[in-house]
Amino acid sequence: MANSRVIKNRIRTVQNTGKITKTMAMVSTAKAVKVVTVIKKSRPYAQRLNKILDTLGAGTDVHPLLKENPDATRKLLIVFTANRGLCGGFNANTIKIAKANTDENTDVFMFGKKGIGSFKFAKMPVLKENTELKDLPLFEHAKDLANEVMEMYLSGKYSEVSVVYTQYLSAGSQKTTVEKVLPFSIEESEKNETSLIEPLFNPNKAKLLSGLIPKVVRVSFFRFLLDSAASEHLARQMAMNSAAENAKDMVKSLTLSYNRARQAQITTEIAEIVGGAEAL
Repeated sequence: MANSRVIKNRIRTVQNTGKITKTMAMVSTAKAVKVVTVIKKSRPYAQRLNKILDTLGAGTDVHPLLKENPDATRKLLIVFTANRGLCGGFNANTIKIAKANTDENTDVFMFGKKGIGSFKFAKMPVLKENTELKDLPLFEHAKDLANEVMEMYLSGKYSEVSVVYTQYLSAGSQKTTVEKVLPFSIEESEKNETSLIEPLFNPNKAKLLSGLIPKVVRVSFFRFLLDSAASEHLARQMAMNSAAENAKDMVKSLTLSYNRARQAQITTEIAEIVGGAEAL
């Protein structure tokens, strides 16, 4: 009886765990939907800004953020991880790439308790820590971070600024990547040779770029925060759904074991009763 009782308790425990993981998956799904909605709404604005930059043209260095800091010897790496686990390889992949891009000349600005803990355990220095991550990032958070990073770059301390984050591609596809933010670069767009009209800019290019480039940098950081949040929620959703399915399979296996143990116990009891009756 003790064996079947133990199995029955395990079944109850696994069932409760399955309910918890299923609930966590539902919560992560709801959070992911909110973030993805903001991502889809913000993309047209970002695309329009990039199109304006293409119209202004590349090959110009009239803005300080476009210029390199030749005397700088250090680099800044900004890493976005999560405060919590149970999200598959989301944190592990980000930390792995962050460590691969960190050397003795790199300062690390780490977001998320998981990344901070991993770097401290590996005795790797972290210049600045931030654990105030939101399930739904706001543009104000990205704006404050972007302004701080731009000030640090304009001070001439860093030769470049890069970001490690998990890029949201679709609900079933996320990719951990490294993206250089500063010095800012404008990609050369393909010119239409059939167009004979040279656009006129008012105010001039320098004034347009002075206001436009910082906005593009802020929007980029907003994209980093949104993509990282969406990827975290989706990774946790998939991990918890997988855990819930595993719990179902385990319950089936334990139920089969319980039935076998119970059947063996009943058979033994019947045999003892029959043996006792024959002895009388």
